[in-house]
Amino acid sequence: MHFSYFIGIYFIVTSITTSCQNPATSSTDQQKVRIQDKETSLSPAIERNANVETRQSTQPKDSLIEGRILMPYTYRVFDDNNVSKIINPSWLELHRKDGKYNIGKAVYSIAYEKEEPCAGLPTETINPKADVLLFFNISALQPGPVDSIPFHNKIVPPNQPMEFSFKNDQYKLVAAGIEFYQDENTAIKHPGYTLKLFINNKFIRTLINQDAYHDTATELEFIGDIDRDGILDFIISSPRDYEEHRKILILSTQKFPYVGTVQFDC
Repeated sequence: MHFSYFIGIYFIVTSITTSCQNPATSSTDQQKVRIQDKETSLSPAIERNANVETRQSTQPKDSLIEGRILMPYTYRVFDDNNVSKIINPSWLELHRKDGKYNIGKAVYSIAYEKEEPCAGLPTETINPKADVLLFFNISALQPGPVDSIPFHNKIVPPNQPMEFSFKNDQYKLVAAGIEFYQDENTAIKHPGYTLKLFINNKFIRTLINQDAYHDTATELEFIGDIDRDGILDFIISSPRDYEEHRKILILSTQKFPYVGTVQFDC
């Protein structure tokens, strides 16, 4: 699965270079995470502030946009699909310094290894200069400080809503489905995990609706106003198995989430 994923990223970047349009649509590997059609539509309040890029109008329903975010991690190289050919100095990064978040130009180095012991493939590792959460190539995002809110619990358990406030608005995250690291190992069939966002008691959208977990969990990694529209955005870690790193960036001004995945299975 990691080979097909990385090939997908390469062709996405090639397409972007030649046409400057149309990010990749979701692969079959991503179909296990579905964003319901009625729940991805933005609320009227968000639609007034939306700056959804025109290229997304060609995106199919229930899609995740690949190829626009990368993690500071080790990527395998195969068929000349180097991560160093994807990221470049025009990318931005979200980094943290002294407890505060900022978007700035991507500053990194690439470390090359001839052979990874597990897969026997060469690798390239993106080494950031700062404490980077994500690298991204999304035109709606601009450099500058980012407001964020602190939170103590990364996992929102079913039937235990997480509530917080931002700019006089009341937010609530409501989860349903699997109890992580408990239910998934039982013989009982469980419906996966769903995480929904409400603002001022009004349903806004479904952040996660995932039915594949293998000793993993959906965890909040960042809550803040990345696109600076006054509405909170989310970065969520949601791997489907224990040999996968997978982060999802959900922007209030974008209909479809962005996803980055790295497989490190043997």
